[in-house]
Amino acid sequence: MLDKLLHAPIVAELKQCHLFTAMNDQQFDEVLKHCRVQKLSADQLIFQQDSELTHIHYLYDGAVKLFRSTRNGNEKIIELVQAGKPFAEGVLFLGSPKYPVSSIAMKDSMVVKINAKKYLGVLKKSNDLCINMLGHLSKRLHWMLNELDKLTLHNASFRIVDYFLSQVELGIEDAYDLCLTTPKRDIASRLSIKPETFSRALKTLLKKDLIGIQDNHIILKDVQRLREMVELEEI
Repeated sequence: MLDKLLHAPIVAELKQCHLFTAMNDQQFDEVLKHCRVQKLSADQLIFQQDSELTHIHYLYDGAVKLFRSTRNGNEKIIELVQAGKPFAEGVLFLGSPKYPVSSIAMKDSMVVKINAKKYLGVLKKSNDLCINMLGHLSKRLHWMLNELDKLTLHNASFRIVDYFLSQVELGIEDAYDLCLTTPKRDIASRLSIKPETFSRALKTLLKKDLIGIQDNHIILKDVQRLREMVELEEI
């Protein structure tokens, strides 16, 4: 029986997610029967590091932080998940029985919880579906490799501009007012930058007249120019 909160817009978005695009209607409906919607409050825990992996998730609305905690209590942000993205699916395909990270809602959010065993069960019934899924997952792998390159081969200013541009819709080329819904300290952690380095890099970009800063708003003064600078690695 379908969850009453799985209304048409959520279902339509799920169909466009790479976890489901390779499925036919029958396969999709079979998985959908075992999906549940969870409404989250800000700072609400979704799953904890080293807990049993029972679901993969799709973020329909809000923002989610994935992080690892060390024994001394330090926290390292692995990813800041924005609406329209799945998370924890990579762990499922690795066959891990536990979540390697914790996840928490950064603001009021809504996630779709996808039963991991049922999802795998549908995949195992179709070789063609598995092959199609490999294609979609390879795109995800290339994205992760690009992220690794950015975090190891480029300076703080480059990483920050690249992150800002990732929040801008394609087609926008002129000035853009970017409202930061994620605390700057969390963005810095995501980019493997110390908070003080993040602040200095913002001041450098401000002096170069590439951005403007107004409270939690970042004004990207020329989106097309910034994209070209990132492409040419000239930041």
